[in-house]
Amino acid sequence: MMFDTVDQQILRVLRGNGRASHANIAKLVGLSAPAVGERIRKLEQLGVISSYRAVLDPDALGLGICAFVAIIPQSRNPADKLVENLASLPEIEELYSVAGNYSYIAKVRVASTQELDTFLDRLWMLEGVERTQTTMVLKTNVERPTHLPFDVDEASE
Repeated sequence: MMFDTVDQQILRVLRGNGRASHANIAKLVGLSAPAVGERIRKLEQLGVISSYRAVLDPDALGLGICAFVAIIPQSRNPADKLVENLASLPEIEELYSVAGNYSYIAKVRVASTQELDTFLDRLWMLEGVERTQTTMVLKTNVERPTHLPFDVDEASE
């Protein structure tokens, strides 16, 4: 998808601050606030902007333990039921279907290693789970919002 310079600037601003006003964005990009609003509506309609949300700090919420859990499903159970069961677990922040030795990778956040152990016990009891492998995160080195493809293109020039 091609974005002109103004759309690129708008996306950069919104990625950094989803609450930025149309008036503030307009000052930065050299358009009127209504023109910025129209461009944002078009980006939303195209699905480029899919939602607005607050980014919460897990540590501030008492969820200082992050782990990745790889999951192999039982071959005799339908995958959609397992995904539904996994999605119902509030500790799972993200769930990916992946290629490789495991079929799913879940990003899990809990308050303590004891809670992680309790979560894993519940996970193993889910119908459709054959085997898991857990990797606890010691430190997050890089965590950022989705990169903008036109920023990658500019960096390589």
